[in-house]
Amino acid sequence: MDRRRFIAGIGLLAAGGAAGTAAGVAAEPAIATEGPTARTATPAGSAARAATVTFRTSPEDRYVALTIDDGPTRKWTPQVHRLLANHGAKATFFVVGERAKADPVVVQQAADYGHELANHTWAHKDLTRHNEAPDAGSLERTHELLTKLTGRAPTLCRPPYGRIDSVGLAVCSDLRYGVLLWSDHITGSNSRNDVTRVLRDVSPGSVVLAHDGGPEPNATLMQQLDRLVGSLKDAGYQFLTASELLAVPDRTTA
Repeated sequence: MDRRRFIAGIGLLAAGGAAGTAAGVAAEPAIATEGPTARTATPAGSAARAATVTFRTSPEDRYVALTIDDGPTRKWTPQVHRLLANHGAKATFFVVGERAKADPVVVQQAADYGHELANHTWAHKDLTRHNEAPDAGSLERTHELLTKLTGRAPTLCRPPYGRIDSVGLAVCSDLRYGVLLWSDHITGSNSRNDVTRVLRDVSPGSVVLAHDGGPEPNATLMQQLDRLVGSLKDAGYQFLTASELLAVPDRTTA
Protein backbone atom coordinates (compact mmCIF):
# COMPACT_ATOMS: atom_id res chain seq x y z
CA MET A 1 0.00 0.00 0.00
CA ASP A 2 1.20 3.54 -0.73
CA ARG A 3 2.74 4.84 2.51
CA ARG A 4 1.23 8.32 2.26
CA ARG A 5 -2.27 6.95 1.68
CA PHE A 6 -1.83 4.60 4.65
CA ILE A 7 -0.76 7.44 6.94
CA ALA A 8 -3.58 9.66 5.67
CA GLY A 9 -6.06 6.87 6.37
CA ILE A 10 -4.80 6.55 9.94
CA GLY A 11 -5.17 10.31 10.36
CA LEU A 12 -8.76 10.26 9.12
CA LEU A 13 -9.69 7.44 11.43
CA ALA A 14 -8.02 9.09 14.39
CA ALA A 15 -9.74 12.40 13.73
CA GLY A 16 -13.10 10.69 13.29
CA GLY A 17 -12.65 8.69 16.49
CA ALA A 18 -11.72 11.78 18.46
CA ALA A 19 -14.68 13.73 17.14
CA GLY A 20 -17.07 10.89 17.89
CA THR A 21 -15.73 10.46 21.41
CA ALA A 22 -15.95 14.17 22.11
CA ALA A 23 -19.55 14.30 20.92
CA GLY A 24 -20.52 11.23 22.92
CA VAL A 25 -21.44 9.19 19.83
CA ALA A 26 -19.89 6.20 18.12
CA ALA A 27 -17.26 6.93 15.51
CA GLU A 28 -18.39 6.57 11.90
CA PRO A 29 -17.11 3.62 9.88
CA ALA A 30 -13.81 4.05 8.06
CA ILE A 31 -13.97 5.90 4.77
CA ALA A 32 -14.02 3.61 1.74
CA THR A 33 -10.62 2.97 0.19
CA GLU A 34 -11.62 3.99 -3.34
CA GLY A 35 -9.62 6.83 -4.81
CA PRO A 36 -10.87 10.42 -5.02
CA THR A 37 -11.72 10.08 -8.73
CA ALA A 38 -13.50 6.73 -8.45
CA ARG A 39 -16.87 8.32 -9.30
CA THR A 40 -15.65 10.91 -11.77
CA ALA A 41 -17.85 10.79 -14.86
CA THR A 42 -16.16 10.87 -18.26
CA PRO A 43 -18.90 11.47 -20.86
CA ALA A 44 -18.13 10.13 -24.32
CA GLY A 45 -18.36 12.06 -27.55
CA SER A 46 -17.47 15.58 -28.63
CA ALA A 47 -20.79 17.32 -27.96
CA ALA A 48 -20.97 20.04 -25.31
CA ARG A 49 -22.03 18.71 -21.92
CA ALA A 50 -23.10 20.96 -19.05
CA ALA A 51 -25.35 20.87 -16.00
CA THR A 52 -25.69 24.07 -14.02
CA VAL A 53 -26.20 23.99 -10.23
CA THR A 54 -28.12 26.89 -8.70
CA PHE A 55 -28.75 27.72 -5.04
CA ARG A 56 -30.49 31.06 -5.60
CA THR A 57 -30.62 33.88 -8.12
CA SER A 58 -30.34 37.67 -7.82
CA PRO A 59 -33.02 39.44 -9.88
CA GLU A 60 -33.68 43.14 -9.76
CA ASP A 61 -37.34 42.72 -8.81
CA ARG A 62 -38.86 41.03 -5.78
CA TYR A 63 -39.14 37.51 -7.18
CA VAL A 64 -38.74 34.33 -5.12
CA ALA A 65 -39.40 30.63 -5.71
CA LEU A 66 -41.13 28.23 -3.34
CA THR A 67 -40.11 24.62 -3.98
CA ILE A 68 -41.93 21.63 -2.52
CA ASP A 69 -40.22 18.24 -2.29
CA ASP A 70 -41.00 14.55 -1.79
CA GLY A 71 -44.65 14.36 -2.88
CA PRO A 72 -47.20 13.94 -4.01
CA THR A 73 -49.20 12.78 -1.00
CA ARG A 74 -52.95 12.70 -0.77
CA LYS A 75 -52.96 14.34 2.65
CA TRP A 76 -50.55 17.23 2.24
CA THR A 77 -50.19 18.12 -1.45
CA PRO A 78 -53.81 19.30 -1.87
CA GLN A 79 -53.37 21.48 1.21
CA VAL A 80 -50.34 23.13 -0.39
CA HIS A 81 -52.35 23.63 -3.58
CA ARG A 82 -55.14 25.34 -1.62
CA LEU A 83 -52.92 27.72 0.30
CA LEU A 84 -51.09 28.71 -2.88
CA ALA A 85 -54.39 29.29 -4.67
CA ASN A 86 -55.58 31.49 -1.80
CA HIS A 87 -52.61 33.79 -2.40
CA GLY A 88 -52.45 33.51 -6.18
CA ALA A 89 -48.94 32.06 -5.89
CA LYS A 90 -47.08 29.46 -7.93
CA ALA A 91 -44.57 26.86 -6.81
CA THR A 92 -42.34 24.12 -8.18
CA PHE A 93 -43.02 20.59 -6.98
CA PHE A 94 -40.00 18.26 -7.06
CA VAL A 95 -41.81 14.97 -7.50
CA VAL A 96 -40.81 11.45 -6.48
CA GLY A 97 -41.70 9.23 -9.43
CA GLU A 98 -43.13 6.24 -7.59
CA ARG A 99 -45.35 8.54 -5.53
CA ALA A 100 -46.55 10.29 -8.67
CA LYS A 101 -47.38 6.93 -10.20
CA ALA A 102 -49.45 6.05 -7.12
CA ASP A 103 -51.37 9.35 -7.21
CA PRO A 104 -51.29 10.78 -10.75
CA VAL A 105 -54.37 12.96 -10.35
CA VAL A 106 -52.65 15.21 -7.80
CA VAL A 107 -49.72 15.67 -10.20
CA GLN A 108 -52.06 16.59 -13.04
CA GLN A 109 -53.88 19.03 -10.77
CA ALA A 110 -50.61 20.77 -9.92
CA ALA A 111 -49.90 21.26 -13.62
CA ASP A 112 -53.46 22.48 -14.23
CA TYR A 113 -53.04 25.06 -11.44
CA GLY A 114 -49.97 26.48 -13.17
CA HIS A 115 -47.32 24.98 -10.94
CA GLU A 116 -44.10 23.48 -12.26
CA LEU A 117 -43.34 19.76 -11.94
CA ALA A 118 -39.70 18.75 -11.65
CA ASN A 119 -37.67 15.59 -11.09
CA HIS A 120 -36.76 14.31 -7.61
CA THR A 121 -35.80 10.76 -8.74
CA TRP A 122 -37.97 7.67 -8.84
CA ALA A 123 -37.64 6.42 -5.26
CA HIS A 124 -35.81 9.22 -3.43
CA LYS A 125 -32.47 7.43 -3.48
CA ASP A 126 -29.18 9.23 -2.92
CA LEU A 127 -27.66 9.86 -6.37
CA THR A 128 -24.12 9.59 -4.98
CA ARG A 129 -24.56 5.97 -3.86
CA HIS A 130 -25.09 4.31 -7.23
CA ASN A 131 -23.44 4.00 -10.61
CA GLU A 132 -24.50 5.97 -13.66
CA ALA A 133 -26.96 3.38 -14.98
CA PRO A 134 -29.18 3.30 -11.84
CA ASP A 135 -29.03 7.09 -11.53
CA ALA A 136 -30.02 7.46 -15.17
CA GLY A 137 -32.83 4.93 -14.85
CA SER A 138 -34.24 6.71 -11.80
CA LEU A 139 -34.29 10.14 -13.41
CA GLU A 140 -35.36 8.96 -16.87
CA ARG A 141 -38.26 6.92 -15.51
CA THR A 142 -39.54 9.91 -13.55
CA HIS A 143 -38.99 12.20 -16.54
CA GLU A 144 -41.10 9.98 -18.77
CA LEU A 145 -43.91 9.73 -16.22
CA LEU A 146 -44.11 13.47 -15.58
CA THR A 147 -44.07 14.17 -19.30
CA LYS A 148 -46.92 11.70 -19.81
CA LEU A 149 -49.01 13.04 -16.91
CA THR A 150 -48.61 16.75 -17.62
CA GLY A 151 -47.76 16.99 -21.32
CA ARG A 152 -44.65 18.97 -20.37
CA ALA A 153 -41.14 17.60 -20.02
CA PRO A 154 -39.45 18.63 -16.77
CA THR A 155 -36.30 20.71 -17.07
CA LEU A 156 -35.03 20.68 -13.48
CA CYS A 157 -33.74 18.09 -11.05
CA ARG A 158 -33.26 18.29 -7.32
CA PRO A 159 -31.13 15.46 -5.94
CA PRO A 160 -32.44 13.86 -2.74
CA TYR A 161 -30.75 15.35 0.33
CA GLY A 162 -29.10 17.89 -1.98
CA ARG A 163 -26.40 15.32 -2.76
CA ILE A 164 -24.97 15.02 -6.25
CA ASP A 165 -21.56 14.39 -7.81
CA SER A 166 -20.15 14.19 -11.32
CA VAL A 167 -21.98 10.93 -12.10
CA GLY A 168 -25.37 12.47 -11.31
CA LEU A 169 -24.41 15.68 -13.07
CA ALA A 170 -23.51 13.70 -16.20
CA VAL A 171 -26.98 12.11 -16.16
CA CYS A 172 -28.56 15.53 -15.71
CA SER A 173 -26.58 16.87 -18.66
CA ASP A 174 -27.93 14.03 -20.81
CA LEU A 175 -31.47 15.05 -19.85
CA ARG A 176 -30.62 18.74 -20.34
CA TYR A 177 -31.54 19.37 -16.71
CA GLY A 178 -30.48 22.20 -14.52
CA VAL A 179 -29.90 21.23 -10.90
CA LEU A 180 -31.69 23.42 -8.36
CA LEU A 181 -30.75 23.35 -4.69
CA TRP A 182 -32.02 26.00 -2.22
CA SER A 183 -31.09 28.98 -0.09
CA ASP A 184 -33.70 28.54 2.67
CA HIS A 185 -35.36 25.51 4.25
CA ILE A 186 -38.66 25.51 6.15
CA THR A 187 -38.53 22.36 8.27
CA GLY A 188 -41.46 20.46 9.68
CA SER A 189 -39.95 20.36 13.16
CA ASN A 190 -39.20 24.08 13.53
CA SER A 191 -41.41 25.71 10.93
CA ARG A 192 -42.48 28.75 12.96
CA ASN A 193 -38.91 29.86 13.66
CA ASP A 194 -37.81 28.95 10.15
CA VAL A 195 -40.49 31.14 8.59
CA THR A 196 -39.64 34.00 10.93
CA ARG A 197 -36.00 33.72 9.86
CA VAL A 198 -36.87 33.64 6.15
CA LEU A 199 -39.13 36.68 6.49
CA ARG A 200 -36.24 38.50 8.16
CA ASP A 201 -33.51 37.45 5.72
CA VAL A 202 -35.32 37.00 2.39
CA SER A 203 -34.10 38.87 -0.66
CA PRO A 204 -34.96 38.78 -4.36
CA GLY A 205 -33.94 35.44 -5.83
CA SER A 206 -34.36 33.33 -2.67
CA VAL A 207 -35.23 29.68 -3.29
CA VAL A 208 -37.22 28.26 -0.39
CA LEU A 209 -37.51 24.53 0.28
CA ALA A 210 -40.42 22.86 2.07
CA HIS A 211 -42.00 19.39 1.85
CA ASP A 212 -45.35 17.82 1.06
CA GLY A 213 -44.09 14.25 1.51
CA GLY A 214 -41.79 12.21 3.72
CA PRO A 215 -41.53 12.88 7.47
CA GLU A 216 -41.51 16.70 7.26
CA PRO A 217 -45.10 17.87 6.61
CA ASN A 218 -47.55 18.47 9.43
CA ALA A 219 -50.40 20.85 10.25
CA THR A 220 -48.08 23.47 11.74
CA LEU A 221 -45.92 23.46 8.63
CA MET A 222 -48.98 24.11 6.48
CA GLN A 223 -49.98 27.04 8.70
CA GLN A 224 -46.49 28.48 8.57
CA LEU A 225 -46.26 28.10 4.79
CA ASP A 226 -49.50 30.05 4.58
CA ARG A 227 -47.94 32.74 6.80
CA LEU A 228 -44.79 32.79 4.66
CA VAL A 229 -46.59 33.17 1.35
CA GLY A 230 -49.06 35.73 2.68
CA SER A 231 -46.40 37.83 4.39
CA LEU A 232 -44.09 37.87 1.38
CA LYS A 233 -46.96 38.79 -0.93
CA ASP A 234 -47.84 41.65 1.42
CA ALA A 235 -44.19 42.76 1.28
CA GLY A 236 -44.36 42.98 -2.50
CA TYR A 237 -42.77 39.65 -3.41
CA GLN A 238 -44.04 37.59 -6.33
CA PHE A 239 -43.78 33.80 -6.33
CA LEU A 240 -42.48 32.43 -9.62
CA THR A 241 -41.89 28.85 -10.62
CA ALA A 242 -38.23 27.88 -10.38
CA SER A 243 -37.81 27.90 -14.16
CA GLU A 244 -39.38 31.35 -14.38
CA LEU A 245 -37.03 32.64 -11.67
CA LEU A 246 -34.00 31.16 -13.41
CA ALA A 247 -35.01 32.89 -16.65
CA VAL A 248 -35.03 36.37 -15.05
CA PRO A 249 -31.74 38.22 -15.71
CA ASP A 250 -29.47 38.69 -12.73
CA ARG A 251 -29.39 42.29 -11.53
CA THR A 252 -25.63 42.46 -12.08
CA THR A 253 -25.97 41.54 -15.75
CA ALA A 254 -29.39 42.93 -16.67
